[in-house]
Amino acid sequence: MRRAGVSAAILALGLGACTHYAPAPPNPKQFVAELDARRLPERPPDAVWTTAELLSEAIQRNPQIVEARAKYVAALAAARAAKSPPGPSLTLTAEYATEQPRWGYSGAGDIPLDFGTRRSARVTTAQLQVLQAFYDYGETIWSVRTDIARARSDLNAALQEIPLATLAVATRGRRAARIEDRVNAGQDARPALILARTELSAANGRLAAANGRLKAAVDDLAKALGVSPAVARPLVLTPAPLRLTDMGDLAQWRRDAASSRRDVLRAIADYDIADQALRLEIANQYPAISLGPAYNYDHGVTKLPFSLALALPPWDLNRRAIAQAEASRAAAGRSLELAQANALAQVDAATTALATAQADFFRNEQRDAPLARGAADLAQRSAKAGETDRVDEMAAQAAAADAELALNDARHVATGAFVDFEDALRRSFDPAETKVIETAMTQAGRAR
Repeated sequence: MRRAGVSAAILALGLGACTHYAPAPPNPKQFVAELDARRLPERPPDAVWTTAELLSEAIQRNPQIVEARAKYVAALAAARAAKSPPGPSLTLTAEYATEQPRWGYSGAGDIPLDFGTRRSARVTTAQLQVLQAFYDYGETIWSVRTDIARARSDLNAALQEIPLATLAVATRGRRAARIEDRVNAGQDARPALILARTELSAANGRLAAANGRLKAAVDDLAKALGVSPAVARPLVLTPAPLRLTDMGDLAQWRRDAASSRRDVLRAIADYDIADQALRLEIANQYPAISLGPAYNYDHGVTKLPFSLALALPPWDLNRRAIAQAEASRAAAGRSLELAQANALAQVDAATTALATAQADFFRNEQRDAPLARGAADLAQRSAKAGETDRVDEMAAQAAAADAELALNDARHVATGAFVDFEDALRRSFDPAETKVIETAMTQAGRAR
């Protein structure tokens, strides 16, 4: 009875130390309310937000970043769990006999020996998965940074386009009205009015599209920040950069992108995980050892047996599994090469697109737009001098407005190409943005 009481007490203490399940059901409705209630720090209404400042706020609120951070924490927990050896097993047996003493008891344990390649492969794989989650976290932050930069470019372009498009609509509207008067007076043919109204309709369509792009840019910015569009709408953003000051390091930047982009580093970790899997399958050629201490009370006789168990490999000595692991490692190597090739191709394409966009912007800025402004000024002076009709003056003004719109489009394309160039390199040319990203990664790395 005393032994039974001691055993029951030990069992009760062991169960008391166990962790108990606590339900934590999600509440989708609560998240919707919380997202709509989020606010950015109070600042003056005319305060200008930089991309670095917006990114700092997004790191705390953006659902993609929050999810990546949670997955990183989960990977850390999995790595700590991987270091725990497998638990032993215990088998209890009772036996009744027709002779005295009638009862016999036995308890047999099985203690796997966790050492060598099997343990190191398991722990190293878990640590590599932590590294992958860390890279995914950094890649998510960069992706959100790029989304903010693109939204900034789109938002600024739309804000500049709307007044230009409004001016174009007003000018073409006055011109169409003047031509209509001339047609009614018999001074012009009706096709001239049809053409003027067609141009007015196109100008109205452009204005409507600009307003739509403004709303879309606000929505994109709100999504990147993790707030509602109502919070993002009044923000004033810094203008996007138009050009690089020095492209002399492009060759080095290209090499760095092919070797240090986080998607490339993740592919390297994939290869290392495949290599650990191969090491494990090679280790599985050999028996797995476990110890089996036991206690037997054999009808009055106490015995203390001890066993050594061997888990034998498959009949083919694990050759098929090893071949599969080798093929998986080779495939991971090809995936790494593909990731590097994609990085190089993205940098090359972004470089070409940036050069083309900047050349187009400079051509519009230095030639097309000045020519259109000069033609509009000349038409205005000619109309004042009575040399030309007001219809011709308004046509020149409309052409000048179109040239300004084309210049704004070229600026938008150039700033967008610059964002794509930074994205291909995974390199920000704003030191403040780089510092924000490095700080976030450093804080996450300390948890390791």
